[in-house]
Amino acid sequence: MKKIFYLLTLSLLVTGMSACSDDRGTIVIKDYVVSATILNKAAGAIKIDNFIYQVDMELVEDQSKSDVRIRLELAEGATMVAPAEAEAVYNLGSPATFTIAADGKQLTYTMRASEIEEPVGPYKGWEQCLEFGDLPSGIRVYKSPAQLQGKNAVAYIAVAKTSKGRTFDAVPSGTKVGSDVRSTQISGAKTPAQFYSDGSYPVVINGGFLTWSGSNVYNLSLIWRAGALVFTTSLDVWSGPTPPYYPTRGIFGHIAGTTYQTAWAWTDWQGKTYAYPAPAPNPVTNGGLVPSATYPAGGREYAALTAIGGCPVLIKSGSIATTAMWEDEMTASDLYPATPRTAIGYTDDNKVILFVCEGRNKTPNTPGFTLAETAQILKDLGCVEALNLDGGGSSCMLVNGQETIKPSDGSQRAVTSAVVLK
Repeated sequence: MKKIFYLLTLSLLVTGMSACSDDRGTIVIKDYVVSATILNKAAGAIKIDNFIYQVDMELVEDQSKSDVRIRLELAEGATMVAPAEAEAVYNLGSPATFTIAADGKQLTYTMRASEIEEPVGPYKGWEQCLEFGDLPSGIRVYKSPAQLQGKNAVAYIAVAKTSKGRTFDAVPSGTKVGSDVRSTQISGAKTPAQFYSDGSYPVVINGGFLTWSGSNVYNLSLIWRAGALVFTTSLDVWSGPTPPYYPTRGIFGHIAGTTYQTAWAWTDWQGKTYAYPAPAPNPVTNGGLVPSATYPAGGREYAALTAIGGCPVLIKSGSIATTAMWEDEMTASDLYPATPRTAIGYTDDNKVILFVCEGRNKTPNTPGFTLAETAQILKDLGCVEALNLDGGGSSCMLVNGQETIKPSDGSQRAVTSAVVLK
């Protein structure tokens, strides 16, 4: 019985081999598909198996797989059947197929795509920095070209992929002083190095604005953390015109999921924060109205997972904010034409970007950037939302606790908030 079973198995094997063998019974694998090239996506290795009619492709993560343009090269005598052209667009969200004709038969190949991490290399012309040590998967740091916006540049960006679970946090330097819901006095300030010591965050930058009055320090920008308001927007009032002006200030927030947005915000005397799609108008035209749920237009009660305040808004819904003048948000920031800058942005492919640049000629002939130049740099990096944070002597970025730019004060300035990647 065993002998009969053996002979039957051998007979079936020989029969199966004859379908892909020459006259001598030797298996012949013909390379009907010579090569496959991905034309519109960042890709890794491509493996073609002409024996099982399969093509395996590596695509760099965070790219759409629905519109992958592929060019096939076939062996002499082989022709395309479906699709008809050797260059076509495929949806590789699931296995896709193509069919060729060769040696009097039709063969259908299956294409499969797998994701790989982005290889080491530049990001939109910025060189990846490896000298700061290992960073968590999904966080990378890049240094700018020698020139940006037609002038010398020393700038860095930290890029966090939200698809990898990376995002930002807004960390206050202390606790609120006093029971007033609108109090902005904070118990103390910290240098970025102290923030790093407290949390060992892979990337730390300075956050919102602050001011000192004698030995007392005040946090002037909104902080929203773990879904709750920690510090309100400041109640600065423009002292020049009459009636007084209560400015709405820029904020950048992680609302939910992959929704990151800039807005203009105001916190009322009861501690309720409202966000608006545009800043409050000039006091000459607003009749002295105080921001509320309905003024300016489009107001809504604000809620976020995390948010940081600053000013001004640089990019809103993909466009450089045309209202990003210092008068709109009551900041003297633009009185300095070029200075060290710090900013935060979000790209159309779901990345959070932290930006800092050196200025005030700490490196010779490197003055820094204006608000308009900073906005354009972030737009060129793909940001569709972006907010200016405190700059000048406050500007600083630490990567694994190590400084990137030279602080313009000569050493790190103590600040009341930090933005970190986690």
